[in-house]
Amino acid sequence: MRKITVGDMMHVHGCFGAGVDYTVRLTVCLTEKIDPSALRRAMDLTALRYPHFCVRLQKGEREYFYEENPLPVPLLLTDDRIRLNSEMSNFHVWCICCTEDRLHLDFFHGITDGTGMYAVLSTLLYYYGRERFGLTDPGNILTADFPAPADELADPQDALSLKEPPPGGAAAFEKAFTLETDGGLAPCPATLWDVLIPEQAFIRFTSANDSSPGTMVSLLLARAIDGLYPNREKEIISAYVINARPMLNAVNTCHNCLSMALFPYSARVRAMPFDRQCTVYRGMTFIQSDADRVRPAMTANANAVRLTAEAAKTVDEKKVQFGRMFNGGEGLITFLVSYIGQWRYGAVADMIREIWVHPPNTFSFMAEIGAAGGNICLTLQQRFREDTVREAFLRQLDENAIPYQLVRCIPGDNAAFPEPVVREA
Repeated sequence: MRKITVGDMMHVHGCFGAGVDYTVRLTVCLTEKIDPSALRRAMDLTALRYPHFCVRLQKGEREYFYEENPLPVPLLLTDDRIRLNSEMSNFHVWCICCTEDRLHLDFFHGITDGTGMYAVLSTLLYYYGRERFGLTDPGNILTADFPAPADELADPQDALSLKEPPPGGAAAFEKAFTLETDGGLAPCPATLWDVLIPEQAFIRFTSANDSSPGTMVSLLLARAIDGLYPNREKEIISAYVINARPMLNAVNTCHNCLSMALFPYSARVRAMPFDRQCTVYRGMTFIQSDADRVRPAMTANANAVRLTAEAAKTVDEKKVQFGRMFNGGEGLITFLVSYIGQWRYGAVADMIREIWVHPPNTFSFMAEIGAAGGNICLTLQQRFREDTVREAFLRQLDENAIPYQLVRCIPGDNAAFPEPVVREA
């Protein structure tokens, strides 16, 4: 039995309380058609490097927990949506699918975040490249030659305590403009639009405007929504996901370690010239990414998680309480943007044409950004029927002479993750 750590606890219990399949599908389009037999061997080697992810989630009377899973992680020859932690995946919390030149890594977000998933993906691609093309130098990619060290397995949020300096006063969250309620858009199951943007053209544009891919997408989406709803009463407030590992001096941890920056598109920002808006958004990112802000906020969150876990005596009570925390952004955020950064594993970079991140259905509107193979791979996910926001965003790209290609529109394809039945630890 392995207990759920503080940094993962809300994610695991909360997703079931909120009724969300809390999984991510990372899709890599390779430069050549995939050899399944080589990929199968690569998967076995990858599993040796990450035994801490080769687990099954179980449900006890008091809490969820992991147990070691000795079964092989299966390789499924499909593009279809799958089910993790089920017979289909040999009850693993991650799985690999492939067809033609497409490789899908499906992963439970409750056990790690995008940084951890990218690490597993890089190891898999290295071993596949070694099997298929004779690669010999992994560079900065983790391999089974060196087992996971203690600082990778440790959750830094377990060590955060009330002795840490508290945040400078309680944060006063304003109600945000919401697309479904305030915007009157019709709710429906999640749909995804994959938009391919040449990286060189986009980086040239962001650099010229004192911006970065993540903050630029945040601003262009805010401007798009502002154009659709200029007379709204509430502000457009977006959330930008921040990797908090550096702020907690835990760059190697495999656990969920995320914070958020909030970007209000206020009347004052709205009145500024475009380049000044970019500078403001970048400045808000720097300020809210400062360790002196992030660490106290995450300390307060860690203590809230501990208190909630102690007060909720059964697993179902924990589901309810953490489900409320999981849905805490409802009404406070207009949309969310996540950008894990440019692919940084050079040993396998030449194998990749595109990389797509398809997220869980946790917000009304989300933008996930990948960057590899000379492309910005932007996924827009929404859970309302109308195409107005997407079209308004694409007009922002057109107005700024940013080339793009709408690659596909599909239903949400992240893996289902059924709740386990109660089992005594």
